[in-house]
Amino acid sequence: MASNKEAGPLDITTAAPEDTQGDGIKSKQDQGEKLILTAWQSMSSALQQNSVFKDYKAPGPAQSFLAKQRQSTQARRALFLRLQPR
Repeated sequence: MASNKEAGPLDITTAAPEDTQGDGIKSKQDQGEKLILTAWQSMSSALQQNSVFKDYKAPGPAQSFLAKQRQSTQARRALFLRLQPR
């Protein structure tokens, strides 16, 4: 009868604390992963919303490539004329 009370390798009371610690570590890792994923999703969502709003804020009609080139050339000429000493 004394041998029945001795803890063996398959004793549930001896194995339970080790499993509990392993589960605690695993749950902390799971929580950390969930927090990282949540942060990543909220950051990417904010970036997407920011880029969408930038597109909507572009005023004026759509311009062709040539029209944009003309505007930039005119702006450079005007700047050059202002900076040129008289």
